[in-house]
Amino acid sequence: MDPSAARRRWWGERDAHLRQIHAFSFVVPSRLKRSTTQRPANLRFAQHLPASRLVRLLLLAAAPAYTALQVSQGSELGRAISFALILAAVIFVASTLRLTVSNSGISFDIAGVRQVSSFAFVPLYAVRDARLGTAPRDWPKARLRGGWWPGRRRISVLHLDESGAARAFQVWVADPQAFGLAVLGRQMSD
Repeated sequence: MDPSAARRRWWGERDAHLRQIHAFSFVVPSRLKRSTTQRPANLRFAQHLPASRLVRLLLLAAAPAYTALQVSQGSELGRAISFALILAAVIFVASTLRLTVSNSGISFDIAGVRQVSSFAFVPLYAVRDARLGTAPRDWPKARLRGGWWPGRRRISVLHLDESGAARAFQVWVADPQAFGLAVLGRQMSD
C-alpha cells in the first residue's frame, strides 16, 4: 500500500474514532452527552485505568516533600498535610486514563485533558493479536498503559504503527474476554 494512502487511512480511522467517542461521557462511557445530536454506535469497550506506576510514585514522593517545604516556610503542619493530600488526589484523578474501543480503533483518553493523543491511538485494522498475560518473547517490548488495579488481568496487544512496524502494549482489564471480542472479534488466546 502507498505510504500516503496508509497514512490517510490511519488518520481517517482516528477521526471516525474521535467522532464516536466524543459523543459519550468520559466518566460514564455508556451514557451519551446531552450535547449529542446524532446517536453513534455504542462503544465496544470502555474502562478507566488508574494513573501509571510512575505517576503514583512521583505523587508519593512529592506530597511529603511539598508538606516539608510548606512547614519550613511557616505553615501549620495539619494544613500543609491536608493541602498536599488534596493536591495529590486531584493530580491522581486528572491522570486517570480511559481505555476505549470504538468501531474504528483503540485509544487511551486522558481525564485531565480529555484528548486522544496520536501516540495513544491504534486503529483496529492494525491490531494483529491480543493475549492474556505478558507479551511473548518474539513480540517487541510492550509498553504498559495505565496501572495495575485489583481484580484486573494483564492483556498484551500486538499491533502495527503508522509506518508498519510491529509494536506492543500491555493493559490491565477487568473483563479480558469482552476486550478480546471488542478488539479481535473473537476470544483471546493465552
